Amino acid sequence: MAWYFIVAIVIGALFALTFILYITNADMKLVEIIYNKLIAFHERKDVDEKL
Repeated sequence: MAWYFIVAIVIGALFALTFILYITNADMKLVEIIYNKLIAFHERKDVDEKL
């Protein structure tokens, strides 16, 4: 197999993966999970409020 066939297969696989993520809205589901974990982390921190 020539190297350009391997490159074409890899590019095609990456395109297929990103297309599936886009169609299933999996990217925003991942962002929501990360966002919720960050909110929980920051709410646990002790903060001194100086007025």
